[in-house]
Amino acid sequence: MSPSLSTSPIEQAIETIERLSDPSSERFGRLLNWQNPPDPFWHYGIGLSDSHIFDTGQGLCAFKRADAKFVMGVDDLAFTPQQTIERLKHALAVFSDWDYTLTGWNCEHLSRLIATDQPRCYQSSFLWWLCDISPEGDHKTALQTFKGYLLETAPELVR
Repeated sequence: MSPSLSTSPIEQAIETIERLSDPSSERFGRLLNWQNPPDPFWHYGIGLSDSHIFDTGQGLCAFKRADAKFVMGVDDLAFTPQQTIERLKHALAVFSDWDYTLTGWNCEHLSRLIATDQPRCYQSSFLWWLCDISPEGDHKTALQTFKGYLLETAPELVR
C-alpha cells in the first residue's frame, strides 16, 4: 500500500486543488458531506470553495457542488482549514492507489482522516467484523501509514 501512482496525476490533482481553492470561503478546508438521491449513502469530501469540493471517493478529483453540508461534531477535532488542504495534497501521494471499497476503505474514511486524524466510517461501522475495521469504524492502518508519511515529508501537519 505504498505510493505508486506516477507523480503526474498527483501533480495535476494538486494543481486543481490550488486553482479551485478559495481561503475566504467558509467551506475551504472543511469536512463536507452530501447525498445523491436515490443513493442512500452519504458521500464525503474536503471543501475547496463555495462551489467546489474535492471528492475523496473513487474519483479523487474536484467537482462542482454547492449544496454539500458541514459534517457536524468535528470542529473540535479538526485541523485548521489550511492544514486540511495541505494534508489533502499529501494524502493523494499516500492513498491514491489504495483499493476503494464501500465498507473497508472509502471516502468517509479518507476525508475524516485528512480533516481530523480519525480514519472512521460510521456508515460501515455496524459491519466492522466483516470489513476488517475497528468496532468504531476506523480503518486499522490508515492513520499509522499517513502519520509515518507526514513525519518524513511535512511534520508540521502531524499532531
